[in-house]
Amino acid sequence: MLCSDLLWDAQSVSRKQVPTLQDAFLCCDRETLLSMVEQGYARHLPGWGQSTPQQRRVARKRMGRALDAMLDCVVKRKSGKALCIFPEERFVVHARRGQASIERLVRARVADLSAGAVRQDVSEGGRLFGCVPWSQGLSYRVWLEGPWDCCERYMVLASAFWHLTHQAPASRQGDSSLGILGTSSESATSKAGAQSLPRCDCSFVSCEEAFPSADSVGRLAAVRAASMGLYVPDALEEACQERLIARVDRINQACEGDFLNRVENLIDRLQAA
Repeated sequence: MLCSDLLWDAQSVSRKQVPTLQDAFLCCDRETLLSMVEQGYARHLPGWGQSTPQQRRVARKRMGRALDAMLDCVVKRKSGKALCIFPEERFVVHARRGQASIERLVRARVADLSAGAVRQDVSEGGRLFGCVPWSQGLSYRVWLEGPWDCCERYMVLASAFWHLTHQAPASRQGDSSLGILGTSSESATSKAGAQSLPRCDCSFVSCEEAFPSADSVGRLAAVRAASMGLYVPDALEEACQERLIARVDRINQACEGDFLNRVENLIDRLQAA
């Protein structure tokens, strides 16, 4: 980490300081984000396992072009100020041929800050952004507070990226399906919609003061990524595995607590008899 104080740990924060989804994408390590998208979503597409290396390279290039279009998209920050993306953790049981395994998911979920309630269409309909165009979805705020490490924050942003590119009709700005494994021609809409616009100023970063000499673009990008907990450390995959093991341990501890509660409950009932 280049900065010890994360934006998410601030005791107070103004609405203007909360980054948009586009801000977060701009601060991401490109290869790490796209790798998370591929591992968490693209590889589950029908036919991915049987695709050729060339088809996968084409799919990765299309995802990269979609990300470029998002970064250059014209975004009105005020349009998404009431909606905010938060991390959501879920565990899914997969049963097959008499065996069961647990999959841990850390994904994006939208809350309507003006209504003070989590939008139900996410869990019920499976859509994170509905039918909004990229220019609106990218204006949603992002708040990654919680017990998350760098890998988990990238998982949340990968979830948001996938929803933006796959959970909307073709009328949305950009190629909504990306044609991941198809042979269809490239969509020109993302290029046409990605009008020239200066990259948004990540003014929400509070730790730049610690680096007054950070005058290079690469250095400043690293500082901004560090402030959001998106600076990729070495051995990221090993860290993800350790986090999964730790979470399963906590689940087992909760199960142990439930067991002890049931034992105590029976003892109480016996004593009351």
